[in-house]
Amino acid sequence: MLQTQVTIGDKGLVGPAWWELTLAGPDLGLQAGQFLLVRCDTLWSCYLRRPIFPQPQADGNLRLLLRPDPDPGLAWLAARQPGETLEVIGPLGTGFTLPAEPHNLLLISDSQFLSPLLGLVDAALAAGYSVTLALGASRASALFPITRLPPAVEFHAATLDGSLGRRGPVTQLLPELLRWADQVCAVGSTRLYRAIKAAAAQVRFARPEGFAYGLITDLPLACGVGACLGCAIETSTGIRLACTAGPVFDLAALTFEA
Repeated sequence: MLQTQVTIGDKGLVGPAWWELTLAGPDLGLQAGQFLLVRCDTLWSCYLRRPIFPQPQADGNLRLLLRPDPDPGLAWLAARQPGETLEVIGPLGTGFTLPAEPHNLLLISDSQFLSPLLGLVDAALAAGYSVTLALGASRASALFPITRLPPAVEFHAATLDGSLGRRGPVTQLLPELLRWADQVCAVGSTRLYRAIKAAAAQVRFARPEGFAYGLITDLPLACGVGACLGCAIETSTGIRLACTAGPVFDLAALTFEA
């Protein structure tokens, strides 16, 4: 873990309300699913860093996706321009890992914080995996642009208004996709994770450990070192802290209890 600075190299609009920032700096060895705490110098938020989940690149740089957010710290971050520097701490937490042998990999999300999955796409394709990405959103314009994906990725979509893919939540795609998958990596809501566990139990007649992993996005990752206890989560082996034991967890171990 380092406290260092990264420089915004490029910034571009990659889709409706999707900003992409390239962050250049020392090679932090960030894994997909690990996070950085960035200092956001706004009037009310400068004392509380914001967790960000950049996508590691082969050249050592990081790519960060941002969408409009009511949080003043993230709004400040989205307004930064090329050449500006950011103070970050990291990498923090435990990210996604891929088995040594190539598998059929299913990536699924109903969240805007899907940068870690895009990082897995590159790593999995390079290792010879077959990769399927399934995304869900309220409408087509809220989805990450399909044109930004490598041609080798099989893509599925579900939108609540039916403007792209199947009408309804992305969870309705699970029974079909889980039959094909050897491993699942997800970024999304608790509802999505519950559905993955339930569908896996029906399709595979069990909830096998080491099959489906999810990144917890709905708990505060304020300190990154387990000091504040704000990210405590209930698991089958007791209370764990998402900022140190996670934020990526085996979904078989999560109980989703308050």
